[in-house]
Amino acid sequence: MLGGLFCATAARAQAPTEYQVKAAFLFNFTKFVEWPASAFRSGSATIQICLVGEDPLGKALEDLVKGQQVGGRSLAVRRLAQSPRDDNCQMAFLAGLDKGRAEQILAPLKSLPILTVVDHEDGGDAGAMIAFVVEDNKVRFNINLDTVERAGVKLSSKLLKLAKAVREKGGR
Repeated sequence: MLGGLFCATAARAQAPTEYQVKAAFLFNFTKFVEWPASAFRSGSATIQICLVGEDPLGKALEDLVKGQQVGGRSLAVRRLAQSPRDDNCQMAFLAGLDKGRAEQILAPLKSLPILTVVDHEDGGDAGAMIAFVVEDNKVRFNINLDTVERAGVKLSSKLLKLAKAVREKGGR
């Protein structure tokens, strides 16, 4: 049932593109993340999904989040030229960056409650919490729990079950 929830949003169009599916995942990740209160400026602040680097999603993510609420909070998409800071973003999606540049952007975020998602499989080693993987023409994702825990963000066990791989604390 939960797997269908992720795909249902992307399934509106015939044969969604890879990035339409990734946009649906990003939107749905917000439903399975618990951020600490310090991640927001106020109790009713918007969940900001920030796109850093290239923007292969186009309007797909904006269209998905328009008018939606998660946990009583509206959602918005922002495009950034540099690394997000503090409560300006609750999620950062890095696309089109090589591993070195991704590491440079992710380094200052490690202790901030920002859910970090990268668009390449080895991104988990760059310090991201979630890394997209395309396998047999299907979009999947890996999770790095060390990085999640350091940032003070909590992921639902339902999200962990959907991951292709979960890197446990201590690198296991």
